[in-house]
Amino acid sequence: MRLFTVIRPHLWKRAKPGISRWILSLCAGFVLGGFTSLPLAHAQEPSAYRLGIFPYLPPTRLEKAYAPVAAAFARALDRPVRLGTASGFDKFRARLKKGEFDIALIQPMDVVPVVDEGGYIPLARRPSHPASIVVLEDSSLQQLVDLRGKTTGLPPADAPVSIVLRNMLDEQGPGGARETGFRNFTNVLACLHQLLVKAVDACGSGGGAALRVFQEKMGVRLRVLAETPPFPHMLFVAHPRLPPASVEMLTRIILNWEKTGEGRELLRMIGPGARFIPYRSVDYDVIRRYRRRWEQELQDAP
Repeated sequence: MRLFTVIRPHLWKRAKPGISRWILSLCAGFVLGGFTSLPLAHAQEPSAYRLGIFPYLPPTRLEKAYAPVAAAFARALDRPVRLGTASGFDKFRARLKKGEFDIALIQPMDVVPVVDEGGYIPLARRPSHPASIVVLEDSSLQQLVDLRGKTTGLPPADAPVSIVLRNMLDEQGPGGARETGFRNFTNVLACLHQLLVKAVDACGSGGGAALRVFQEKMGVRLRVLAETPPFPHMLFVAHPRLPPASVEMLTRIILNWEKTGEGRELLRMIGPGARFIPYRSVDYDVIRRYRRRWEQELQDAP
């Protein structure tokens, strides 16, 4: 576009030579600059999606396990995907509430605030499995009654493993959880390390695969003292702002990981025995019951 066509001819003729025509030229430059900048704005890379992983492992372990997942999602969606987490369950939940993540892996107890109340769309979930209380193989503890007066290490108090195991002790253990001392740690691995150095007498864990890896890496043997009935595990969710086509694509990708070499490698990075199955709301009814009981206990606590 020529400068003369931007400035009306009659305005140019009426403007006095010198400063007046200089002002008109300057204004025209701004107009031309506006037009030429438009194509550049459209050519910019689309904003990145954010993938959030709840902090059930140390940050370095989470990055190693889920950075390949973020890369796979980015290729499928043709958009960058940034990986993130938080320093604790409460902070991660707050970030979800503020909508800071487009895709997230959440703990099962958060199905109520995130899916039922927050409107996030479930994509796929980990299969159900029990929570267990484990001890060192040579421990003198043989049954739940032996935990009386002992210290049991658990993940954070609002983690599903902690809630389910405390319910089990209330229902089955002599004297219930009130006669068992508890210490909460940032994650299961931290608890298992405390068990190894005998800072706690027992430890709560959410899955056999993690226990096998810990035993192999540390060269120790653990024994299951008690375990709960199976319950549904963590799940991938998407923020409702994601296009329906993207939600459908992500669901299909996650459920098909077991069927491809690349997908099986992603599952291996997440953890031994990791896999995902379709989400059904009814599967989490047991979690909803556990959560209601836990919330009631918090209200009744002195």
